[in-house]
Amino acid sequence: MLTAPDEHFNHQVAFPHALVGSSDPSWRERYWVSMQDTRDGSTVLTLGFGQYPNQDVQEAFVSLTHRGHQRNLRLSRRLTPRRDVMRVGPLSCDIVEPYRRLRFALADNPSEMSFDIDWLGRFDPFLEERHFETAGPRVTHDLVRYVQVGRAEGELRVDGERITLSPDDWWGERDHSWGVRPLPRSEGAPPTERPDWRFLLFMPVQFEDFGMHLYLFEDADGTPTHLSCGLMGESVSGARVLRVSHDLEFEHGAPTPTLVGGSIDVTLLGGRILHVDVTALSGRAHLRGGGYGGIDGWFQGHWKGEDSLVHDTWDLSDRAQLKHWGANSSDHAVQVACEGQHGFGVAEYMVLGGHQRYGHVRR
Repeated sequence: MLTAPDEHFNHQVAFPHALVGSSDPSWRERYWVSMQDTRDGSTVLTLGFGQYPNQDVQEAFVSLTHRGHQRNLRLSRRLTPRRDVMRVGPLSCDIVEPYRRLRFALADNPSEMSFDIDWLGRFDPFLEERHFETAGPRVTHDLVRYVQVGRAEGELRVDGERITLSPDDWWGERDHSWGVRPLPRSEGAPPTERPDWRFLLFMPVQFEDFGMHLYLFEDADGTPTHLSCGLMGESVSGARVLRVSHDLEFEHGAPTPTLVGGSIDVTLLGGRILHVDVTALSGRAHLRGGGYGGIDGWFQGHWKGEDSLVHDTWDLSDRAQLKHWGANSSDHAVQVACEGQHGFGVAEYMVLGGHQRYGHVRR
């Protein structure tokens, strides 16, 4: 099958673009984007697209935390034949200028959310090293990812309220990944193995003149099983990260692990140490609303029919439900400081039982 991208000189394997270089059903290409209102740190908008060529699925989600509620929209469609566009139901993405301007639009729909937003890249992206992991006889991770920080401008509408997004106040982060990652287990599949990692931290942040991204998995005793950390911006051009350490505090008695703050030390090759102070803000979009880990029978990458739209609204004051909603990480808005510069970003984190340092936060 030939599709529109086949007209261009951008092939990487000896297939037309409708086929990828692996028959693994979990092979996917994904966008994740998060934006936060930094004025009071309480509003977080997160969205994403996922494309699964071997499943013939393109899907998307939107999660908005605002005024104590989280609204979620989950979308899916048959990928064929519209393989050359990121558009699922009312949600679309247009790449106006690669790495500089992307337009995200959500037309009117039953979720009572809509928007027209330009995402503006500030620095060139940080390209991670290839992430490769196995579990028993199976490759579970074989992918690459780049991460970028930026700003947002446009308009967001929710429940009749119109919110203007200004680049001065609305900061954002995004990633783009492609390759093999585990799909949620389906009926008849072999049992999944317990992961080696017990703690996960994914944290892109930006300051006045540079950005930083950290992606860390640790086993029970705190040894990294995967570490990726890099800097973005001319002021840190060429800097290489040697190691990372952290000292974080989590809220006691919270229904789901909840970051309070702490610090992260990033040691660069040559000995310079970037000491980053982290303060968690109130805004937090729980990613289960976007289908991470599955919710109410909706699983990422699974076939859901020709076109599917599901939406719901959560009352975030419902502590009894937060344990369930918060089971698969969140985009938790954070304020950061480093060497006299201040900034913002998000922290995604998961703490599993058995992690010696932070495992006590599990109830």
